[in-house]
Amino acid sequence: MLIPKVPSTGAKTMQFLAMLTMLIDHLGIVLFPETPWLRHIGRLAMPLYAYALVLGYGRTRSFRRYALRLAAIAVLSQLPYQYALMGPDESFEFNVVFTLLVSLAVLRLIDLSISSTSARGLRAGVIAHGDSLGTAWRPITTASIAASGCLLLELLPFDYGAYLLLLVLIYRFTVGQVATALHFFLNALYLLPGSPPYQMYSLLATLLIAHAPKALDAAGRIRIPRWLWLSFYPAHLAVLAAIRPFVAV
Repeated sequence: MLIPKVPSTGAKTMQFLAMLTMLIDHLGIVLFPETPWLRHIGRLAMPLYAYALVLGYGRTRSFRRYALRLAAIAVLSQLPYQYALMGPDESFEFNVVFTLLVSLAVLRLIDLSISSTSARGLRAGVIAHGDSLGTAWRPITTASIAASGCLLLELLPFDYGAYLLLLVLIYRFTVGQVATALHFFLNALYLLPGSPPYQMYSLLATLLIAHAPKALDAAGRIRIPRWLWLSFYPAHLAVLAAIRPFVAV
């Protein structure tokens, strides 16, 4: 499994940056809609959470518990998300944690399919000859699973949709300059159907991850309690949902 190497202290700093930039983004939506630079800063949050998902998936000792925690956060966040960030005339949309949960399932299915292909090749004696059969089928299987996940995220109203899954896959299978280039092209692709131009600011997160891991490590004096990392998304949305009616007045 290709999991990017980030020092534990750097990972803690990344968690802090993810929470901070997400809070700034949501404050821009609810309290300061006329202040665009808050939304620009907020573009860093989603890539940082996507990268944290890849790290968490690679390091967890129990996929089941990891997925259940994510599902619990998604369910607890849904009502606060609707009331805090969605307008009264806007239709239902699954919050971004549900999108991360689908992305996690796609990562798991890809790894299971690769393991299954290797096992079948071993039983057939293909491994001894370079596993050519398994190697040939892996890209096709991976692409099929990824495409199915993207289709689900686009057919149903998930926040960020297939964009987030594709970014998770970029972080899962590439590093460094390749990841940066692919993130840039992903942003450019999504600009065509009318995504806001400020989404390009999200590339700064990948630049930080890919090219400044030592800076993350050096800044890693910040310690984020596990309970805060797990509860921050639904908790801050609940506060914003309680504030929003008074702001609207």
